Amino acid sequence: MKLPAFTRSFRFRLTVWYSSLLLIFGVAFVLALNIAVRLDEPKLVTISGVAFTEQLEPVEPRPGSALVGSRRVITPQLLVQDAEDQLYSENLDRLRFWSLISVVGLAVASGVGGYVLSGIMLQPIRSITETASEISASSLSKRINYEGPHDELWALSQTFDSMIDRLEHSFERQRQFVQDASHELRTPLAAIRTNIDVTEMDSDASVEEYQELVSTIKGQTERLTRLSEDLLLLTRDDNDSLEMDTIDLGSLAGEVIRQLSPVAVARDVTLRPVTSGDVEAEANPDLVYRCVLNLVDNAIKYSGQGATVTVTTEQSADRAIVRVADTGAGIAPDDLPRIFDRFYRVDKGRSRREGGTGLGLAIVKELAESQRGTVTATSEPGKGSVFTLVLPAPAAP
Repeated sequence: MKLPAFTRSFRFRLTVWYSSLLLIFGVAFVLALNIAVRLDEPKLVTISGVAFTEQLEPVEPRPGSALVGSRRVITPQLLVQDAEDQLYSENLDRLRFWSLISVVGLAVASGVGGYVLSGIMLQPIRSITETASEISASSLSKRINYEGPHDELWALSQTFDSMIDRLEHSFERQRQFVQDASHELRTPLAAIRTNIDVTEMDSDASVEEYQELVSTIKGQTERLTRLSEDLLLLTRDDNDSLEMDTIDLGSLAGEVIRQLSPVAVARDVTLRPVTSGDVEAEANPDLVYRCVLNLVDNAIKYSGQGATVTVTTEQSADRAIVRVADTGAGIAPDDLPRIFDRFYRVDKGRSRREGGTGLGLAIVKELAESQRGTVTATSEPGKGSVFTLVLPAPAAP
């Protein structure tokens, strides 16, 4: 027979243990009390008094006697009522004495038993406490791994282990992020320092060489500025205060294409907009603009000379979709799952030559999710890639 779910809880087991413990002690109390009173029962009852009664008995006349009369006879009588009262009083005194002794014994036994039982039942909590005390930012490998019944303590240990898993993953990502950010910041700084040192060492440096140095410093400074802005955008924590509005995605995509057209022309890339009717999304205009701008700019930079980038907007039920497709070289299957990671580059050398920070797609992912949207990518090597941004559509009136 399958038992109800509550019978598998720690609360139920604790209740059963304590109830059983009290029942056992209660039975022991009654038995001990009866045995003690029985063993202490007196074997002899002392009677404290004797009463005498005086009676007259007729005297039969004797031969030759002229008088007929009576005589006095005195007989003892036990005071039975006094004996019963004395016996009841003594039994009551013994009962009070042994009841007091039993109550004290029951209190001591219950305290010791409860203390031991609580220690046994709360052992998993001590394990949780010990594990928590051993965890630090540099050591997140400890786990409780509770193997008891699936009760409240099991749920607590599972929640704790899951929390540590998330913390470990978060700290690992943070460490990786700091390492990558330090590397990205060090690269332009090293370029600036190297160019300055080379120019200083050349005592015959011309005005043109100094102008080239200034141009290099300016370019690297712009790169540092973009990197710092991207990092600030990724670390923002004001998603709850975002102002949502109804956006015309067709118009927004057209504005992005107009802004990036000079870049596309310079790289011999064709930009082609495709809009199917009115496409509206419920999102933050500035953040959506940044998402579409990053996707189209990324496609222009890495699709290659002579490629075509198509920007499509469409409405699908309760979703608004922006799809950016290119006819470039595509992305290898091993690289595709990681393209939204921070600082991950498919072609590291080319990405740095293009001036990218390695945060463009990571920013798109963060901004899309902050607006209850998603971004995905599909690619086939040699045929191009497709990035799909999905945003919630306005609620029907």
